[in-house]
Amino acid sequence: MSSLLEDKVYAVLSETTKRGVYPLHGYKYGLYRIPVDLTSKEDIQSVVSSLSSIFKVDVYADRIYVTYRWKEQDVTPVKPEEWKEVELEVTVEIVTGEVIDIIYQVKPLDYFPDAYWVKNYRVKADNNAKMVIDTILRSTIIGEKLVKDWVKRYKMDEQTARRRLEGLTPLARSMEVAPLAVQQTVQQVAAQQVQQQQQAATATAATTQVQAKPTAKPAASTAAGAGAGGAHAGKGIDPNFTKNRQVAGEHAGHAVWGPVNPPQLLGIHGTYVAVDFDICVADGACIEACPVNVYEWFETPGHPASEKKADPAREADCIFCLACETVCPPMAIKITKRS
Repeated sequence: MSSLLEDKVYAVLSETTKRGVYPLHGYKYGLYRIPVDLTSKEDIQSVVSSLSSIFKVDVYADRIYVTYRWKEQDVTPVKPEEWKEVELEVTVEIVTGEVIDIIYQVKPLDYFPDAYWVKNYRVKADNNAKMVIDTILRSTIIGEKLVKDWVKRYKMDEQTARRRLEGLTPLARSMEVAPLAVQQTVQQVAAQQVQQQQQAATATAATTQVQAKPTAKPAASTAAGAGAGGAHAGKGIDPNFTKNRQVAGEHAGHAVWGPVNPPQLLGIHGTYVAVDFDICVADGACIEACPVNVYEWFETPGHPASEKKADPAREADCIFCLACETVCPPMAIKITKRS
């Protein structure tokens, strides 16, 4: 969810931050800093127009206020006339500028005097605020700018960057009216996916023909296919690697599943927190997402995919939240809860 964003700054009891005093009255709030600009009137209006279809949106000075309202009902009384209903709300504030701050606050339940009977209010308000943030990032020009920033900063292709954004914004709601730029981008991505599927089908057919021919060096063929997970022919890490591979060694206290032939073949590191080093592209999403600091960088000079890898050096500390597995663009991570 949104709390996994790499540019989360903090959640504090404070009234001051980037540009003076935020009107939050000391309530606890979350502040997310997005390293892209939102300065032109056209871009700001685009954000407002995109969000207005499902949220209440107000603009004041350099702030965009996005409010989500929902209703709570209590139908436990036997008599229908004793049923209760109340409308609650949470507001997400977008602070525009050369960088973007996205803030949300959860007001105390006392702010809604008729809602004293609502259960789990803070949890619901927090989840709704994160839904609003996810929708902002997924469905406005802010998300488009963030994708471009990742492409430039991390040298990843656009499709990988979009998958990363989708992994970080699972609560996003679909918008009834999307910005023109977003619509065009979706069409471009769809066209790219069709082209890639055609290329993959052609490659699969060619591979099948090659595999049908006898070979004098079966061991070499096995090693060549190990980067994709040995017997695993699917995309990403082999989910059954503990059955299809054998332990080839140990590193930083965790098992290394072969085959291993550095620097080209590095195998899968870890068992409960498993990272396929041969498809890891060192984008760093897992390191940023992990709440308990399981991963650390490990240098792998000469490897064709990337020259460093996210190593599960503290595998035993994993809390099995699946955050890293969700955000990994090449799907190089498999989390398996200990039995």
